[in-house]
Amino acid sequence: MIWIDKYFYKPKFYQKLLAILLLPFSFLYALIAILNTKIKKEIHFNIPIISVGNLTIGGNGKTPICKAIAAEFEKSFIILRGYKRKSKGLIVVKHNYQILCNLDESGDEAMEYALNHECYGVIVSEDRIFGINKAIELGAKLIILDDAFSKFHINKFDILLQSKDKPFFNFTLPSGPYRLPKFYEKQADYIAHEGKDFLRRSYVKENQKAILITSIAKPFRLYEHFIKARACYFFADHYAFKKQELEKLLKKHNCDTLMLTFKDYVKVKDFGFKIELIKLEIILDDNFKQILKNYIQNFNLRR
Repeated sequence: MIWIDKYFYKPKFYQKLLAILLLPFSFLYALIAILNTKIKKEIHFNIPIISVGNLTIGGNGKTPICKAIAAEFEKSFIILRGYKRKSKGLIVVKHNYQILCNLDESGDEAMEYALNHECYGVIVSEDRIFGINKAIELGAKLIILDDAFSKFHINKFDILLQSKDKPFFNFTLPSGPYRLPKFYEKQADYIAHEGKDFLRRSYVKENQKAILITSIAKPFRLYEHFIKARACYFFADHYAFKKQELEKLLKKHNCDTLMLTFKDYVKVKDFGFKIELIKLEIILDDNFKQILKNYIQNFNLRR
């Protein structure tokens, strides 16, 4: 685990002390976050909308879950803000299975969606309302919102992901990993538990001529694969890799291959390196899929 993961999930004594000392800032953060959810009037759309989110910061599997849901329903549009992209405003990343922009414009997560062959449409927009309206205009039959649980002004079916990794403290940032107080779980329409509602598996063959690099939120999730590469390097979430620095790392370990997740692959695919892809498989439980189908069917019947 990197320092921040240990701090939130398996803190040492001094990290626990730090979390306690930061509690006044956590209370202030929680107050602002709560007020933020109450200042906008609820908006209803004439299309089913599924939101996939979590209360804690990153790494709970929103991206693969969104992809898995989109694969179940035709003409699904995934909408996200496009974190750390080098563009602003609304951009249609993919429509009718055609990619319409580059990585700089879309951001890494949106391009990961776009490179998924089963994904019909992807839109990035800081304003989810604009994104939803554009998707409807382009013929969407279902909207999937990535990380929009806190957007309570949008009428939607809220799924909260619950991973197996439990925070040590149930505090909001910075004393804990929660972005909203834990009692907001009650606002969810459905809490999807890892191991029950969905299974997450990853696999890659051993390659001692490879170095493992990753910029995912919780790199310890790849722990089982660390020994399959000659060396491992962890970068900040959404880090923009540079070709030269990766060349230096390969040379340092006398390696010729990068071992990485698909999220990281989209950022280095044009660098010309040999790649060993860590493949992630998400299996949705039949009961979970039926709950989603019931929501969509009931919504369409009410229209």
